[in-house]
Amino acid sequence: MRLVRRLSTPLRTALVAGLAALVLFGIGAWSFQRYLYDAVYGESDQRALELSLRLADQAARGWKDGPPAPGDGPFVQIDRDGRVVTVSGGATYLAGLTSLLPPPPPDPPGQRAVGNPHTRTVRLGEVDERERSRFHLPDGSLRSAGGYPAAAEQIAHAEAHSLSHQSLFVVSIPVITPADGCGHPTESDGSCRSTLYILVPPYVAAYVSDALTAPLVAGVPAAALVVAATAWAATRRSLRPVDAMRREVAEITDDSLDRRVPVPEGRDPIRALARTTNSTLDRLEDAVERQRRFVGDAAHELRSPLAALHYQLETALEHPDSIDPTEVLEGALVATRRIHGLTEDLLLLARPDGPAPRSLVDLAGLTRELVLEYRDLGHPVTLDPGPEQAPVRGDGLQLHRLLRNLLDNAVRHARTAVVLAVAITDDGGTCTVTVHNDGTPLTPDECERVFERFTRLDEARTRDAGGSGLGLAIARDIAHRHRGTLTARPAAPAPGTTFTLNVPAAPSPGGSTGEEAAL
Repeated sequence: MRLVRRLSTPLRTALVAGLAALVLFGIGAWSFQRYLYDAVYGESDQRALELSLRLADQAARGWKDGPPAPGDGPFVQIDRDGRVVTVSGGATYLAGLTSLLPPPPPDPPGQRAVGNPHTRTVRLGEVDERERSRFHLPDGSLRSAGGYPAAAEQIAHAEAHSLSHQSLFVVSIPVITPADGCGHPTESDGSCRSTLYILVPPYVAAYVSDALTAPLVAGVPAAALVVAATAWAATRRSLRPVDAMRREVAEITDDSLDRRVPVPEGRDPIRALARTTNSTLDRLEDAVERQRRFVGDAAHELRSPLAALHYQLETALEHPDSIDPTEVLEGALVATRRIHGLTEDLLLLARPDGPAPRSLVDLAGLTRELVLEYRDLGHPVTLDPGPEQAPVRGDGLQLHRLLRNLLDNAVRHARTAVVLAVAITDDGGTCTVTVHNDGTPLTPDECERVFERFTRLDEARTRDAGGSGLGLAIARDIAHRHRGTLTARPAAPAPGTTFTLNVPAAPSPGGSTGEEAAL
């Protein structure tokens, strides 16, 4: 089995197809040979019935038309007293034949001289070899037939050998011979009552079926070989598109991700494989392109604070008497914090996508905590009335980061107010958190672009006043990790923009408060 697995697919297919064809053709050839044998043997039975009627008619006339012809086959006529009246062919030299034959059938009905034929299977015995030297050579082989009548006897003896120890059909038919044709009367009126037994030799059917043995023995493997070769060629041809795809994929590098494998015309699994491969290459190209843009944007974002930090430190070293050390250190600390925050965001986005932890978190409790924190910092953030608890399954720290990023973005863009709202759908299956700011509303196109990494829609604002462009991308990434969605829509309610978070809800823990659930 291990050796078969090491073979190529065309060879394995050819091997399986060849073996299957060999078995099927072998069974078919054997069945055909048996059918032919039975058909020929059945034809021999029919001929034996016809022969029995003809011979019985001759026997009923006392063989006045002459003795039976040698071609009539083996038969024997036995009268009611058990005497052999007539014997022909191989039946002449079968030992104990009279005791092996079936009992006589019923007498002919009415005034008929010949009765109805009956058939029965009989197992014959040995050959009578009392005249062995006459028919055999010293080495035991049969002598060749000489001139007639010795030739007829030699042929009959050889036929007896072919019939010995064989099971074959015997046709028996009752015969009444009138007194003028009867040599040994068995009845008081001088007539003879006897039974004619015709032996149906199987060697004719065997000869016909055996004649097909050699062609079938040679033809079946040849046909199986043809099937195997055809399967090998067809499989190789079918796998050519796969080989073409393999070569094309092997030549694709990171500099040639735009290449695609050829798609065959046939609508089969190979075509589906080619299309799936191309779809995978499309996604890979998009992912690599996004990764390149991400790396480029990250390098660009890190370059500015690093350059500022390098300039401040270099200036301090070159002009130590003209700078304020405290001011330099504070500026370096700000740049370092910016680099640290940007690095943390990049690491968060670079994590493999996967589900968040399944702890119980109360979104209503998180929003209340954040609203109080932002009010203490002087930001105009309010919370609409909502449910006491809004439990979900997830990571409390990640969801806290998500809401904080939404609030930071809303506070930066709001003119006068930021409004939070928490709700649970009527079916209890989804928790919804909305963050609305009354600043300049986003356009429909910007509502999706704003979640892309390093996106800044307001290029006029300073980097210190604005963010790194990663906050909303991180927020959506966290939403997806919690099997939720994060979307934006303009002027709902007008003016401003509303960000909506939908997360699958979890059953509320009985008797626990929102703060306890968040823990």
